[in-house]
Amino acid sequence: MGDESGHDDRGANQRRARRHPSVARALGVVRRTLNDQAEASGEPLAAPWIETLRGQGVLVACSGGRDSVALVGVLQLLARALQLRLAIGHVDHGLRPESAEEAFHVRALAETCGVPVRVIRLATLDPGPGLPARARAARRAALEEMARERGASWIALGHTATDQAETALMHLVRGAGLDGLAAMPAVDAPWIRPLLGLTREQTRSLCERLRLAYVDDPSNLDEGHFRVRLRERILPMFAEVNPQCTRSLATLSVHARDAELALERWAAREELERRRSPGRWSHDGLHALPRAIRTRLIRRICLSVGADIGALGHAVIAEIDQAVVARGRALGTTDAALAPRTWPLRPAIVVRLDRGGLWVGPSGPRA
Repeated sequence: MGDESGHDDRGANQRRARRHPSVARALGVVRRTLNDQAEASGEPLAAPWIETLRGQGVLVACSGGRDSVALVGVLQLLARALQLRLAIGHVDHGLRPESAEEAFHVRALAETCGVPVRVIRLATLDPGPGLPARARAARRAALEEMARERGASWIALGHTATDQAETALMHLVRGAGLDGLAAMPAVDAPWIRPLLGLTREQTRSLCERLRLAYVDDPSNLDEGHFRVRLRERILPMFAEVNPQCTRSLATLSVHARDAELALERWAAREELERRRSPGRWSHDGLHALPRAIRTRLIRRICLSVGADIGALGHAVIAEIDQAVVARGRALGTTDAALAPRTWPLRPAIVVRLDRGGLWVGPSGPRA
């Protein structure tokens, strides 16, 4: 009887919370965030994208921190209307003393919410270069395993607009191109990011309004991490100039992603239309295309035959592009730019530009 009463109390609390203006606004933002992905992808849908989730299993990745706890609360509020089958997944890397406490907290949260939970403790990763990337890959693999176990089609992540802003600024400082500024997608099957339209301050407010406790990761205050220094030192200075700078940076990253998707679609179309035979593409009129399309096309062609992405730095792509432009401008003359050019790439791949086209394939004599 006590258990039924607990469920009744949770249901009453949820109904009250849903009616609060701040929670209702947040739910509206979450719906728009997921629905807007259809427009960004260029694929018209007969119904709002969020209807894709109806009746589906969703694994909620929860670290126990503010954003992922807010994500659990938001999806719980949407679960009844969309008939979602929710489960919570937590990955314990065992890298910090607090990790056991965080796993305990996530289990308690799941019990409070009446949602099944699965916790996976990973084998300790070796310290050293690339640890964050290795931890992320291991975490994602564990979440995918949990989703398969639960029969969940989607895995929900707690990234927010604040994360978008911080990432865009980090990449900007490091000299990234348009792809580096591009926003994380709200939908990238099987991953969904429902909170990308909400700031970290809003997720804090949601946790308070929904009466959901969360834990603070002490590493979020460690200024030994570049992201933390940027968050604690740089963004506050930006906020003095523009209090909405987090929103502005997040919006910038969304615009960059839209532009990047459009350019990639154009380059993909050029790659398909210019292909003449395996390993050969026409360069007729290529020099007249925008540089952003030429360089993306060259990169796509090289990667399509197995070139090492590490061998395709900006300098290599730029050199091939400059040769393409010089050849296009020199047509009909005896200019030296018409002489064949080659560029060796790893692993044992060569790019060749001559009057027959742009050739990419294994190094050695060309058939």
